[in-house]
Amino acid sequence: DGGSFVLNADRQLKLQAPVFSEGLFISEWTKSDAGWSCQQGNVESRLDNKEQSLVSIYQAIVLGLRDYVNKNRFPGIILGLSGGIDSGLSAAVAVDAIGSDRVHCVMMPSPYTSTESLEDAAEQANLLGIAYDIISITDAMESFENILKPVFGITEADTTEENIQARTRGLIIMAISNKLGYMPLTTGNKSEMSVGYATLYGDMCGGFAPLKDISKTMVYRLSKYRNTLSEVIPNRVITRPP
Repeated sequence: DGGSFVLNADRQLKLQAPVFSEGLFISEWTKSDAGWSCQQGNVESRLDNKEQSLVSIYQAIVLGLRDYVNKNRFPGIILGLSGGIDSGLSAAVAVDAIGSDRVHCVMMPSPYTSTESLEDAAEQANLLGIAYDIISITDAMESFENILKPVFGITEADTTEENIQARTRGLIIMAISNKLGYMPLTTGNKSEMSVGYATLYGDMCGGFAPLKDISKTMVYRLSKYRNTLSEVIPNRVITRPP
C-alpha cells in the first residue's frame, strides 16, 4: 500500500513515500556518538484526513485493478456502461488503471432504458476516449418471454423479467470476454450486494469487482473527487436519481 516512512529517534519525520504508487526512494544516514540518524529526504505532502481518505481509496482501487489485469496478462477490460453512477465510476477507474486504449464499453439498452441513460453513457465514453458499442437486448428479452410463456402463462411481469434483463447483459459481456480475451468488469458496489439488490449471473458476473468494498455513498464521493481531477463522469450521472 506504499506510504513507507523513516522516523529518527527523536520522532522527526525524515522520509515519506506516496501511497499506492511504486517508487524508489534513497535514505541517507550519518553516524555520530548518539548513533545513526537519517538525513532529510523526500516527504510526500500529507492532506487532511477527509481528503486523504478519498485520494487513498481511489488510488487503492486503481492499483488493485491495474495489478489484477496486468499480472494476469489480460489484453484489456470489457464492461457494460449503463449511464448509471456505478458503471460510470468503474469505467473511470478502468481507464486510470490501464489506459483508454485497453477499455471497451458496451451499452445494452432494453425497452426500459431511458433516453438520458443512453445520452450519458455515450457522453462518458467520449470523455474517456474509449471504444463504445451499442447492443440492444430487446430481441433477446422478447425471445426469453416467448420461450418461458408455456410455464409463466399470463402472470404479471415482476423482478423475474428484471433479472432476465440483467442476465442477458451478463451473457453478452461474457461472450465478448470469451471472444476477445478481455477481462469482464463487475460494476456492483458493496451496498447493493449487502442487501441483495443485485442479480446472480447478471450484474454480479465478471472477473473483478473494483467497487466490491465501496458503499453507495462512497461511490458518489469518489465520483465527485475523480471529476475534480478532470471531468470524466457526466454531471447528470452524479445528480440524477438512480
